[in-house]
Amino acid sequence: MAENVLLARQPIYNQALEVSAYELLFRQPKALDHAEFECGDKATSHVLLNAFGEAGLDTICGDHPAYINFTRNLIMDLPPFDPKHYVIEILEDIEVDNKLIDALKHAKSMGAKLALDDFILNNNSAPLLHLVDIVKIDVLALSQKQIQRFAEIFVPRGLVLLAEKVETYEMYQFCRNLGFQLFQGYFLSRPQLVEGKTLSDNKLVVMRMLAELQDPEIDVTQLTKTISQDPQMSYKLLRLVNSAAFASVAACTSIQQAITRIGMTHMKRWASLVALGTLDDKPHALIQSCLERAVFCEKIGQRIGQFSPSDFYTIGLFSLLDAFLDRPILEVLKSLRIPQEMEKAILNKNGPLGLALNTCIRIQEGRLNDINSLELEQYGLNVDELSEIYKVALIEADSQSKELE
Repeated sequence: MAENVLLARQPIYNQALEVSAYELLFRQPKALDHAEFECGDKATSHVLLNAFGEAGLDTICGDHPAYINFTRNLIMDLPPFDPKHYVIEILEDIEVDNKLIDALKHAKSMGAKLALDDFILNNNSAPLLHLVDIVKIDVLALSQKQIQRFAEIFVPRGLVLLAEKVETYEMYQFCRNLGFQLFQGYFLSRPQLVEGKTLSDNKLVVMRMLAELQDPEIDVTQLTKTISQDPQMSYKLLRLVNSAAFASVAACTSIQQAITRIGMTHMKRWASLVALGTLDDKPHALIQSCLERAVFCEKIGQRIGQFSPSDFYTIGLFSLLDAFLDRPILEVLKSLRIPQEMEKAILNKNGPLGLALNTCIRIQEGRLNDINSLELEQYGLNVDELSEIYKVALIEADSQSKELE
């Protein structure tokens, strides 16, 4: 049943732009008979269970709850997950009657939270308002006046408003000021471009640091000097190398010793991440997204070859530099003087490097049906393998992200 199923997560942020939950998205297998999939909707829970394997929901969501789209039949027959760990998303076109109301009350009594998805106020949805905890508003489909009206209706009633399809910081701020508590969309990965605005001092330092780290001629002595110029970076890197992540016996006490232990390539990538993490105006969730891309691309690179896995990691890492530095991505890449193949991969999604990056972006944005399966197959990858690579990448990225907090 779980063959050719690709499952992904999309973060839901709180007002502080910390990850509060994840919505689970999956691409259904095309070969599966549609009627069979609809029957009782046990197929949906079966697909999710098999997609996660033995690891369970915590593999994808960690300690965060999972938002899952539930159809009517699935609400009537809850899947074998602990309801306290997921939020039932009630689809906007669901048939509402007394049986559904009773089933939702039962789900709540078991500890599940309820969210109305793509909410539209009508005779069908009105009876659900006294039951649900969260109302999801598609802000991309509404005017600011309409969004404000929803806030005026629901915020005083104590309902949590979730703004979905938030694509700009301006929309995030607008909704936040209206009392929205949760946010979902791509806005964190977009730069805040202001015409005439120059780079702040700390962003200039980060840019220079990244440029030096990308110098192919840099040696151990120069790398040690570059890192040691920043006491905060030195401290964080030594703490990282001495952490459980590297399973070291003897403590590392110097940057040069740390480079010897983990190697130039790993030290350069960790130094780049730590440098980006020093930007106080950016949330840690952006580092986490960046790591997901980097590790996912690296895993793809290990499978398809042609470039080193380190190159794949770097394009994933650098693909969000515009969001970190609030500068056009072309301007940032030119200042780093990375190889042309890598620049083209980030800008145009060309070649195997670009394919890996584009695949990851589509997974992160929930556009699973836009993934080019045929192109992946040319490099010997199918959707089953892609799903496993993504799952492993999430585990590693989440672990590394915690080390950088």
